[in-house]
Amino acid sequence: MTTEEWLDRYYSLNNSFKKRLVFRLGVDSGFFSEYNNMILALLYCLKYGIRFELYSDHTHFALRDGWNDFFAPFKSVNTQRINKDYNLRPYIIEESKEAPLQKTVKYTYIKRAYQLLFGVDYMTQDLWPHHRDQAFAQATFDIPELGFHQTPLLEATQQVIKALWHYNEQSAPLVASFLDTLQLPAEYISLHVRAGDKFTETEMYDFSEYMIPAARFSRNQEAFILTDDYTVIEQLQVQYPAWRFHTLCAPTERGYFHRDFVKQDKQFKYMQHLKLFANMDVCAGSTKFIGTYSSNPGMYMGMRIGPERCFCLDFDKWLIW
Repeated sequence: MTTEEWLDRYYSLNNSFKKRLVFRLGVDSGFFSEYNNMILALLYCLKYGIRFELYSDHTHFALRDGWNDFFAPFKSVNTQRINKDYNLRPYIIEESKEAPLQKTVKYTYIKRAYQLLFGVDYMTQDLWPHHRDQAFAQATFDIPELGFHQTPLLEATQQVIKALWHYNEQSAPLVASFLDTLQLPAEYISLHVRAGDKFTETEMYDFSEYMIPAARFSRNQEAFILTDDYTVIEQLQVQYPAWRFHTLCAPTERGYFHRDFVKQDKQFKYMQHLKLFANMDVCAGSTKFIGTYSSNPGMYMGMRIGPERCFCLDFDKWLIW
């Protein structure tokens, strides 16, 4: 079936469910942390017969209209303002500096009153532990209407991402303008080399740890580098002069730091997100992606193109990170 037919069937099925989840997109994390969890929550809802509704107003990356700033409209949405303050990831509530009584009143009694009044069964924090459970990585889906017949999770994520990853009329030409700056060969591999503030979150790897498998997977020594620090490109060019490295990272970019980034103006953040999406599209077009599953871009690539086309330095198999 075509993507349009699949989406029509998805929305029809989704709208038939009685129980409802309102999933909050764009609270405090980087885009792919938000997006990966959205895809997992959507599939969890499909498996267990829960209507998935997206709330993406007031996102930290929004230009004007959240999800719709970038992509074709998601047709099952919830726009009630109360979600901004009461629909959160559970750890945000746990780490809140609010007084204990205030937290109890807000996230138990007011939240529950809203749910009862509007017939909402779940908010993000309610199902978060379930769709992020490592056991869910082993889930299969038997939904004939969507072409799922004992389909493993990662095959299902590929179908959902294929259906939803469609830019709108404003963003599509802007993403294309980034791609037009590249001169990629027909065949290339891609590497995600982490830099910026990621040293505070996870282990960093030497270039050789990327380039040894790169030499094994590449037939022409052509590689696209996904990075936020142009120093990576400069060092790779010195250490591996026989290779040709392509990137969308500008020479002025010397690392991404999330706390600084979220303080930038909306237009700047909008364009940076579109460039990030262009990066991911290029990686998805490579013959092999080399990165880490403990990064959200790496986790996303496993969901988008499948683990067969990924080689990750930290884990042998894709996992919910």
